[in-house]
Amino acid sequence: MAKRSRHDFFDEEFLARLQRLHLIAKRMVARGSAGPRRSRRMGDGLEFADHRAYAPGDDIRFIDWPYYARMERLLLRLFHEHSESDVAILLDVSGSMATDGPPGGVPAGQLAKYNYARRAAAALAYVAMGSLERVILLPFAAGLGEPMRTGRNRAQILDVLDFLSALQPGGETHLRGSVEEFARRYRSAGTVIILSDLLDCSADLSDALARLQVQDFDVTVLHLYTPADASPLLRGPMLLHQVETAQRISMNVTEELLESYRLRWREFQAGCERTCVSRGATYVAAETSVPFERLVLQALRQAGVLSG
Repeated sequence: MAKRSRHDFFDEEFLARLQRLHLIAKRMVARGSAGPRRSRRMGDGLEFADHRAYAPGDDIRFIDWPYYARMERLLLRLFHEHSESDVAILLDVSGSMATDGPPGGVPAGQLAKYNYARRAAAALAYVAMGSLERVILLPFAAGLGEPMRTGRNRAQILDVLDFLSALQPGGETHLRGSVEEFARRYRSAGTVIILSDLLDCSADLSDALARLQVQDFDVTVLHLYTPADASPLLRGPMLLHQVETAQRISMNVTEELLESYRLRWREFQAGCERTCVSRGATYVAAETSVPFERLVLQALRQAGVLSG
């Protein structure tokens, strides 16, 4: 893979991390059982998967004869059989994604939420393409943005990085309307991965997931948030600005108020998880302090794009 610097959050070090992530994913697939979107069979599949011991009755066409010549042991070659459906990655680009939480709430050096989300989206696309899946990248905020489609290989990763780099965050979040539009326009998708902070759209979450459930999509929701979202580091008089509605609120932030906020946040997060589970979707808590490689592997395993 060529190394080209795209932006400060898509630099050469990031590209090297993607390559390592791809190699980890390949090892996971080689040693794991197949996920719901891909099965192992004896045949002329698109990609070699693994070996297993020969058993009487197996098709001898798939015996690894070169291995037998060296080791005098009969092994069968196994292959991945791919579905024709796509992996759709819906990325929240609304105004709340471009904030790092309240002033003073983000430790130095921590990834901003929006850049973290774009790195995670790029990594999800890269690993999915490396697993011979087609990917549709779709930004959304007040509505669904223009898409980018990829082929079944990693050759388009630099185009993916250019696409993500050009996205500008802003506006309100209309999750239900965006998902409705997606479900009408992209019936070829099998797996849907939503990356969002779910702020200002939790009321829409149930209806949005119900719409996807009707069309039998495999849905994973990555709930992105910073440590400051869950527990702000604020004290004293503050003028707070709601980035999506431009509202301003003046308040005195006390420890009692913060404790009430933290309780409400836990209830909000638990409510999002319950909604996902009730609508047949997988919920993944995605705090930005977690290395995105770990997040991506967890999400893709649970979505069935990776096995292991």
